[in-house]
Amino acid sequence: MSLACCSKLSFSIRRNELKLFFDESGYSGCIMPNKNGQLFNDGQRHFVLGSVFVADKEDEIEILNKYRQFKNRFGFTGEIKGSELMTQRNNEALKYFITNVLDDKHFFICNYDKIFYLSTLISVYIFGVHFQQQETLTFYMMASALAGEKEELFLHYCSAVCENTDNSKIEFLEYLISFPYEKLDRNDYNLYIAFAKLMLENKDYGEFPLTYEAYSCKNTVNFVNMTALGELLLSLKHLHGVDMSKTEIYHDNLMGYEEEYNQSFEDNKIHINFVDSKENELVQLADNISSIYRKCFEKSFEAFRCNKQWTDNIWFTENYSRIINTIGMEHIKMDTQISDYVLPFVIRDIFGNEYGQFEQNKEKFWGLFYFYKERIMEDIDAIKVDLPL
Repeated sequence: MSLACCSKLSFSIRRNELKLFFDESGYSGCIMPNKNGQLFNDGQRHFVLGSVFVADKEDEIEILNKYRQFKNRFGFTGEIKGSELMTQRNNEALKYFITNVLDDKHFFICNYDKIFYLSTLISVYIFGVHFQQQETLTFYMMASALAGEKEELFLHYCSAVCENTDNSKIEFLEYLISFPYEKLDRNDYNLYIAFAKLMLENKDYGEFPLTYEAYSCKNTVNFVNMTALGELLLSLKHLHGVDMSKTEIYHDNLMGYEEEYNQSFEDNKIHINFVDSKENELVQLADNISSIYRKCFEKSFEAFRCNKQWTDNIWFTENYSRIINTIGMEHIKMDTQISDYVLPFVIRDIFGNEYGQFEQNKEKFWGLFYFYKERIMEDIDAIKVDLPL
């Protein structure tokens, strides 16, 4: 899901010189129960894919020079990781990076909530793709509510997908019916319960989306990384006019998954060049923005979820606001619950670009929240979910 107000890229594009550079943060492997019964090996709920876009050689040199000047100014040599910039001793370097390296034409981000990702997979399984296409707003409202339920539900889903038999599907459908929902009704007004009952009555157990058998590499079930890349490429094509078949794409090495990536995108005439980030500075830059963005996003949202947004993690929230004010929300694709999709717009307006600015704006929170929620709901209702890549 992303706001439909995105504009075309604002600078001249030479079609045969387009390049995209990708790296990611929050990678925790496939979203499956681990030996400790947890969904994420490292507790990282969010996955962020960062990209650097260049229109031609001149544009590439421009962004490289800005990045090298930044590293020289602060004494960084060789490859620098985004996590290094999130330390107190590099506070000034981070501020300079956001203000002088980032801009609103070269950087794009896909922000994926892994629980929401599983919630959409469950929703596709229960409601079907046709429902998603025809009743898009209802689909995403249901998926958003489901993503707020206890993690136990998603563990059961992943276990059922692992087994992928009629018995595992029946058990999961029965589990959905009896689950003690907290965000949704516990009766037939809950569409998950109503549809699950119908599937059992008709003995039509459907097919799990993205099961092991869908991949040549058996490690890629519930692999959000590939989905995030596809969605960001779609966004760049349909919202920003980038011709993917004429774009060179570079991605940091993903050992064990590289063949799978290229098989998945070959029908769209898209080839991904996997490179060592140590050898490619713009992949390093993509790592920096994805790492910084994810850390600031997670810490600021943590404070809002605990209702401590005006006292806790202020440094992270202020830097998050500076990032999204610099890049522009039209360059950030939010694949999250609707409420989490709304919050960055509110943070952007309240915290602004200046430290301490939130103090004079925090009373506007709920007015802004409902204003952006209404706009986003309208945009979701107008989304075409079957656009080709």
